[in-house]
Amino acid sequence: MPRSTLAVLTLILALPLCAQAQDAKIASAEKAGPASISENATILDWSGDVIREGTNGWLCLPDRANTEGEDPWCVDAPWWDFLQAFIAKREPEYEQVGIAYMMVDDSPVSNTDPYATEPTEDNQWISGVGPHLMILVPDHSSFESMSTDPYNGGPWIMWANTPYAHIMVPLKHPPK
Repeated sequence: MPRSTLAVLTLILALPLCAQAQDAKIASAEKAGPASISENATILDWSGDVIREGTNGWLCLPDRANTEGEDPWCVDAPWWDFLQAFIAKREPEYEQVGIAYMMVDDSPVSNTDPYATEPTEDNQWISGVGPHLMILVPDHSSFESMSTDPYNGGPWIMWANTPYAHIMVPLKHPPK
C-alpha cells in the first residue's frame, strides 16, 4: 500500500477519535456552570485554544486530567484575566467584579498559598470544597471583615493577602 494511501486511511480513522475527545472536553466544560451559562459559552482547552465558539461572553474550561478530583471552570472576562495571570505568575489586571463557577468540585488546594502543590503544616490544605462560586473584587480592602476560614460554614477569602485573593462561596456544604 502506498504511503499516501496509508496516511489518508490513518487520518480518516483518527477523525472520529478527535471528535470524541473534543465532545468529551465540551461535556466536561459544560458541567462547570449552570446550563443557562455553559450551553452558550465558548469552550476552551487549558492552552486557550477554542474548542467551541460561544455567544454569551462566558468561557468554560474542561477538567484538567492531571489533577486530583474534577475541576472544570466557567468564568467571565475578569476571571479569564485572573487565570491567565495566575498561570503566568503575574499580578492580575482585572478592574471589575468577576464571577466563576465550579459546579462539580475542585482539586485539593492550599487556602493560603496559590502555588502550593501539596499539603504542609502551614498552608491550610483543603479538599472536598464541592460546588462553589468564586468572586473577584478589584478592591481587596473590602475583604478585611471577611473570614479566611474555609470551615466557617459560609463564604471565605481564599489566598488572602496575595494578588490572587478572592471570595469562595460554597453552594452545598463547607469543605471537608
